[in-house]
Amino acid sequence: MHDSDPALVDDFRAAMRRVASTVNVISICVDGEPMGITATAMSSLSVDPPSLLVCINRAAAMHAPMEDVTHFTVNVLHRDQAGIAQMFADREKHALRFASGWEVCTTNPPRLADAQAALTCRRIDHHRFGTHSIFIGVVESIAIRDEVAPLVYLDGDYGGVS
Repeated sequence: MHDSDPALVDDFRAAMRRVASTVNVISICVDGEPMGITATAMSSLSVDPPSLLVCINRAAAMHAPMEDVTHFTVNVLHRDQAGIAQMFADREKHALRFASGWEVCTTNPPRLADAQAALTCRRIDHHRFGTHSIFIGVVESIAIRDEVAPLVYLDGDYGGVS
C-alpha cells in the first residue's frame, strides 16, 4: 500500500464524484452458485480482440473468486434498474440478487435478461494495484437491449442520461 496524502485522497474522491460512470453488475458463477457485484469501474480495452477491463476492490467478497473463474459477465444496467444496482451493492440483500430477471445456470455467469447490454468474457489476466485488481476479459458473447438509456452514477446518486 501507498502512504498517500490524506488531503490528496479526499480531493481525489471529490474529483471522482464529478465523473459520471455507467453502472454495471459484474457476475460470475462459482461452483454452480451465482455471485455479483455493482461496479462502475469498467471500460472497453480493445476492439481487436474485443475486450474489457473491470476493477474490483480487493476487500470485496467477489474478489478472490474472480481471480479463479474462467468467465465473467458485465451486465450494463438500464436507467430503470437502479434497484438492481442498489441490491448488488448491499450485502444484506445477497439472497435476493438473482431471484428474478436473470438467466442463471450452473456453468456460465448469470446474465440480466433486460440489461442495457450484457457482455460475457473469458477472463485472461488480472493485475493488482492499490486497493483494487484489474481483470481483463476477451468478449465471447453479447446481448443488447434496443433502447439506449444507461444507468449512470454521479455525485453519489443514480440517474439516467436525457
